[in-house]
Amino acid sequence: MPSPDRFTTQDSTVMLVDHQTGTLGWVMSLPRATVVTACRVLARLAVGYGMPLVLTTTMEPQVGPTIPDIAEFAPDAFAARYARGGELDCWDDARLRDGVAALGRKKLVMAGLTTDICLFWAARSALKLGYEVLVVADACGTTTELGDTLTYERLRAEGAQITVINQAVTELVNNFGVPEGQLAQRIMGEEIISKLG
Repeated sequence: MPSPDRFTTQDSTVMLVDHQTGTLGWVMSLPRATVVTACRVLARLAVGYGMPLVLTTTMEPQVGPTIPDIAEFAPDAFAARYARGGELDCWDDARLRDGVAALGRKKLVMAGLTTDICLFWAARSALKLGYEVLVVADACGTTTELGDTLTYERLRAEGAQITVINQAVTELVNNFGVPEGQLAQRIMGEEIISKLG
């Protein structure tokens, strides 16, 4: 029985904020391949375990659609993505607020591009709306390491938890010794070990 404060596949939603072809180009704080791999793991995990997967985009005509690495594994979530205008905080979109609320889950596993703009405002607003937020830092990035560092400091002060993809996966799926846990182990092996190892 998992502890009540743990994020699990049964009570969490994965939310990927503005991982677009254009915003990926702003990532210089860590390798882009690391960010893309972590996003692939989150998308595959959500689909594989039947978790809600919420995708958002901003100003698609200028910034481009969700990156193909996410769309490939989650075509339904891609088709249902929340494409908005120029609002920097995705929660300003009433469709998103209502849609996420309707899922009935209060734990959000979040990542976004860039860390200091779209991820920051999304995570901060989610906290103020009463969600618990677990930010997957290696699925985020911005133009400088300082931008990441200061953003995570502010979000921790607001109540967010900050983690990395390996820790997030093993929190969501905490037993690799059972058949349902071996899916997560396989995803990690195929995406993280084979691509980044």
